[in-house]
Amino acid sequence: METLNIPKRTTTKDEQDFNYLRKVGLDHITAMSRKLWTDYNLHDPGITILEVLCYAITDLGYRINMPVSDLVDLQSREVLDKFPSAKEVLTTKSITENDYRKLFIDIEGVKNAFIRPYKDRKIYMHCSLMDEATESNPRGKLSYEEDLLPDYENRKEFTLKGLNQIYYELDTDIRELDEEDPNRIEKVNEIENEIYRTYHSNRNLCEDLIEVTEVKSFEFQVCGDIEIDKTANALNIVVEVLFRIQEYVSPSVKRYTLLDLIEEGLSSDEIFNGPVLKNGFITDAELKKANFRNEVRLSDLIKIISETPGISRIRKLSMNSCPCNDQEESSDDCAPLENEWKICFPKDFDKVIDICLENSTLNIFKDVIPINIDKAEVKNRFRQKFREYNRSLRVAYEDLAYPQGNFRNEADYFSIQNDLPALYGVGNKGLSPSFPEERHAKKLQLKSYLTIFDQVLATYFAHLKNVGQLLSADLDGNRTYFSEVLNDIKDLEKIIPDSENFNQNTGLFLSEIDDFVGRKNEILDHLLARFAENMNDYVFLMTDLFGLENKETALWQKSRLIKEYPSLGYNRGTAFNHFGEEHGVWDTLNVSGLENRINRLLGIRDSSRRDLTKYYHEIFSDSGKWKWRIFSKNGEALFTGTGEFESEWEAETALWKAVSLSWNKENFQLFPAAGDNWGFNLIDHSFEIIAIHPETYDDKTLASEAIEEYAGFIFDKVTDEGAYVFENILFHPDKKDPEAEKKFMEICVDEDCMQCKPEDPYSFRLTFVLPGWTRRFSNMFFREFAERTIRAEVPAHILTRICWIGSDPKDENIEPEEKNPMEDLQTLYKKWLQKKMSSPKDQKDNEFLKPLVDMLHSLETIYPQGNLHDCNKDGDSSHSIILNKSSLGELKNNDNGSE
Repeated sequence: METLNIPKRTTTKDEQDFNYLRKVGLDHITAMSRKLWTDYNLHDPGITILEVLCYAITDLGYRINMPVSDLVDLQSREVLDKFPSAKEVLTTKSITENDYRKLFIDIEGVKNAFIRPYKDRKIYMHCSLMDEATESNPRGKLSYEEDLLPDYENRKEFTLKGLNQIYYELDTDIRELDEEDPNRIEKVNEIENEIYRTYHSNRNLCEDLIEVTEVKSFEFQVCGDIEIDKTANALNIVVEVLFRIQEYVSPSVKRYTLLDLIEEGLSSDEIFNGPVLKNGFITDAELKKANFRNEVRLSDLIKIISETPGISRIRKLSMNSCPCNDQEESSDDCAPLENEWKICFPKDFDKVIDICLENSTLNIFKDVIPINIDKAEVKNRFRQKFREYNRSLRVAYEDLAYPQGNFRNEADYFSIQNDLPALYGVGNKGLSPSFPEERHAKKLQLKSYLTIFDQVLATYFAHLKNVGQLLSADLDGNRTYFSEVLNDIKDLEKIIPDSENFNQNTGLFLSEIDDFVGRKNEILDHLLARFAENMNDYVFLMTDLFGLENKETALWQKSRLIKEYPSLGYNRGTAFNHFGEEHGVWDTLNVSGLENRINRLLGIRDSSRRDLTKYYHEIFSDSGKWKWRIFSKNGEALFTGTGEFESEWEAETALWKAVSLSWNKENFQLFPAAGDNWGFNLIDHSFEIIAIHPETYDDKTLASEAIEEYAGFIFDKVTDEGAYVFENILFHPDKKDPEAEKKFMEICVDEDCMQCKPEDPYSFRLTFVLPGWTRRFSNMFFREFAERTIRAEVPAHILTRICWIGSDPKDENIEPEEKNPMEDLQTLYKKWLQKKMSSPKDQKDNEFLKPLVDMLHSLETIYPQGNLHDCNKDGDSSHSIILNKSSLGELKNNDNGSE
């Protein structure tokens, strides 16, 4: 069967083939002028001009096919910043067990680390044996207690998933210190705190850390008689042997430089797959070598000692378990005190193996002469050697260098007129003044004809010059067509008397035919496709539902997605950091990477965790007309709309149109005000003023700086959209809490006390809560798209619940007692977070846990108000009842987006 594929290269490169271009041009000339022109020989001027044009096209073709590193100036920091490096775009925060191990091993003082599921969180589901269920004694309940008789019967049990514990192994020089040594205690505390901080800054969604523990050790002793060379240093030999044995039983994790991995043949995506480290690269193969050992063989020790430089022969060697070990550590079939050739351990053995310096004895001989060695000095030198070795492991985590191109400034265009024979008189030398005026006139005619080609070719070269701007995510300049000034043509002023205006008019002409929004959207779609991203469904939906002005907003959203892609990709599966209040509780961007990514895909501009019922805008009625205005964070009026509208809905539409224009600073119009001051207003595409800024500034520079500040503030912060994402695993009660039983989530059970699926309400469960009253979020078609996007982006092993809640807090028709549930939710959420982050390792004293989980359990999605009509009569179809997407009279909205 033939394999079908899409070729990577579809270009024919005909533009680089001079003979091909000449043949095509000649065929075209022949077809058009064969009745009048029959001499196509090389000496004919028309053929000469054709050949010069073909040469110019091949020149352009070769330049286009040069490496990107030759087309853009990679020595410029401004240019480099537009190209994310391999370290920025290929890496990702910890996802797998090995990723976490690499991060912890990268901490100074940690030799090895292991992350394991925490299994001591078994929860029991109990069914009531009482006749009637009450609020305090529900029919079904969860508990850490296995037996709640006589009131409840144990029906099922499950262990929480997603909880982790970390074991770490200290560097050998630290581990050798006495456990009561103050230096050791201080270092251990620092390391454990750093492990907590590292884990929580890289925490996966729906996972959490329960405990960090120093891994226990199993010590064994080595004894023997060893003969060394006569010139060898006995102390150095013993230290080297002990060092090699220790590295055999508990190897340090080797770090690699970027060059090391490249020389091993690894590709860049393999090298940078995983988290960014501080001390070189760690491969999965190295981690596998550093796993817990299941056995120690005497034959391996003999080989290690024999290969040590300076060793002549091994007279005698034995190994044994240290007396300080529990004899239970060995497996039944291989007791270490009985099998002199092998010490083996159970499969689930979770201790590191250490050589016991205190009980190990290596007798050193030079021929028949015994050499005395100070054991205390051996210990000191042993620790010193490990300190030096650990320092040698710390290498640089390098980034892949950008290609070192040769920037050629490909916009330099030389007129084809200079390539024609001097006889034509159109080059830099021109014609001799002795020629008659008629000959000079013909020369100018030819130059005029050739200048048309020059301008077309120069424009192509100008695009090549600006290829970096064209293919960047930047939206500055508002143009995708570029022109180039013709400046190396002799007597140009005789052809074009006002060349300055000509160049301006050329640029103006190109700008008139330049569909910047459409063309830039296509370019950004191309860039997004390189990351396998597609926002077309979102753009089409927004255009259909809310109008054409959303094309410009979509342009900004695509640009922001590309610019933030390194960060969005690196943090895509990361949860928010709740380890300490310094990371931000409220009004903070300390949110999950999933939230940031989904917000970008749904066009939610502000990703911060904040009050979703607090706005920086207002729609108000004045003398029977509706208007809008925007406030600063301090409550001062920034902009007031110029329009007056008959309905609140029309005013709101105008507000969001103004906000959608604010991303582009070109839409702010500066003007001179009284007293040499400057002010600015917001204008639309027809240059009509749609919003007035009341403040003026002392000079134009200050006004321009204010535009920079307010443009970002309006587009980022003036919004009524947002979301809260709750990880259910963070709501499980602390097992040490005596009141834990009262803080469990409510569960759903039927009449037979069978629990509704899923049985575990905590493990790998997410709850998305969004305001259901906003313009877009009350639209059922947009909701459907948003829910589809959320479920596609959430990791496959996580079950997601999505709720659209609340009513517009600005709606004066809502009764005071009908408080928006979003206000209660955000208040509880904020208080719970403050308490949680102030004491991240436990929440037994968090009095807001139970009220918060109860409220989340009771949330219900709201739907737009629907109308029922008589089938025999015409009715308004804009508020139709849609099955599974409507409720009668819950949410009032003037438009649900239907057509």
